Amino acid sequence: ALLGLAGWSIIPDLATRKALPAIHFFAFKYMGAQPPRQGTPQYQQHYRYTYAFVVLAYLLYNLVNGMVSLPPNFYQLLGVAPNVDETALRYAFKQFARRNHPDRPGVGPAGAQQFLVVRDAYEALKNDAVRYAYDRFGPEVLAWKKCVTPRDYVQTGLMRSCGFYIASLVGLFLISRLNPTSQVSFWRYVLFATLLGAEISLVFSPSPGGPFFDNAPLWVAALRTLFPRRVIHQHILFLHQLFLFFSVALSKVVPVLFPDIAMHLRQLAEKEAQQLVSVTDEHITTMLHTTLHAVHPFTPETRVPLGQVRSLTSPSPSVISALSDEMVNLVIERNLRQEDGPLRSTWESALVRARRAASEPPLPL
Repeated sequence: ALLGLAGWSIIPDLATRKALPAIHFFAFKYMGAQPPRQGTPQYQQHYRYTYAFVVLAYLLYNLVNGMVSLPPNFYQLLGVAPNVDETALRYAFKQFARRNHPDRPGVGPAGAQQFLVVRDAYEALKNDAVRYAYDRFGPEVLAWKKCVTPRDYVQTGLMRSCGFYIASLVGLFLISRLNPTSQVSFWRYVLFATLLGAEISLVFSPSPGGPFFDNAPLWVAALRTLFPRRVIHQHILFLHQLFLFFSVALSKVVPVLFPDIAMHLRQLAEKEAQQLVSVTDEHITTMLHTTLHAVHPFTPETRVPLGQVRSLTSPSPSVISALSDEMVNLVIERNLRQEDGPLRSTWESALVRARRAASEPPLPL
C-alpha cells in the first residue's frame, strides 16, 4: 500500500514530464508553431491536460485489465448461463466429464486438475444454499463449513466484507487529514457511501432465474446486460475497481483540471478567516478601551458616546494610582477570605458592623 501511494505521488508527474516534450515536438512540428516556454500560462495548461491524460489512461488500463483478467466463474467453467436450472446443470457436467475425465487418454495432468476444479464447481452449484451464497460472495463460501442456510451465508459474507470497507474508510480519513483543504474530500465520502449501498443492494438482489429477477433496479439490470455471463460477486469486484478509479480521479485529476475552483475555495476560506479575526480584534479593543475610559472621571464636556470611543494610550497618573490601590485592596481581601484565623474573624466582624451601620437610619439632629 505504501509503495502504491508513493507510486501515485511520483510516477504521474514523472511520466508527464517525459510525455509533454514529446507531445510538443510532434504536435507543433506539424502545426508549424513554437511550443510554449516553461512557466508560461499556456505551458501550465498543457501540463495539466497531459497530467490528467496520463492518470486517466493508467486508471483506464487498470480497470480494463481487471475486467479482462477476472477468473471464470463456476458457470463459465461448466459452459452454462447463470440462470441454468438443475437439469441443465447436470447435463452440462456429464458432457464435460465425458470429454475430460482423467481416465480418458490424452487428458494429462493439467486436464485432470481442470476436471477436479469443474467437479467441485458442480458439487457446489447442486446445493441451492451454496449456490445462492456463491453467486454473492464467490468461491470462498466453499470454506464456510458451519453455514447451512442462505441466511447463515449472508451473515458470514457481510461480516467478511466489512474488512474492505473499514480499511477504505480509514484510508479516506487519513487522506482527508493529510489534505484538509481539499475540495474533493466530501465527494470521496459520497462515492464510498454509494459503493456501500450498491454492494448491499446487489447482495440482496434476486438471483438469475428467480421469481423477482426482472424487478431488479435499472443499474443492476445494466450490469447484467453489460456482463451477462457474470454473477453478483463479480459485479461487486467491478464496483470496487470503479471505486478505486473514481477515487484516484477525484484526488489526482479534478484539482489539476480545475485549479481555479480549488484556488477560489481557498481564497474564500482565507477571506472569511481574516474577517472573523478583524471583527474579533475590533470587539476586544472596544471592550478594553471602554473599560479604561470608564475609570476616568468625565465631565459633560469630555464625555463621548460609546461609538466614538478612541484608544486610550496614556491613562492619567491619578487613575493609575487609584487602580493600583484598589488592586492591592482586592489582593488583600482575597487572601483574607482564603485564610483561617484571627485576621479573617476580624475582617468578617468589620463587614457585619459596616452592613449594620449602612442599614440603620441616621440619628436625628
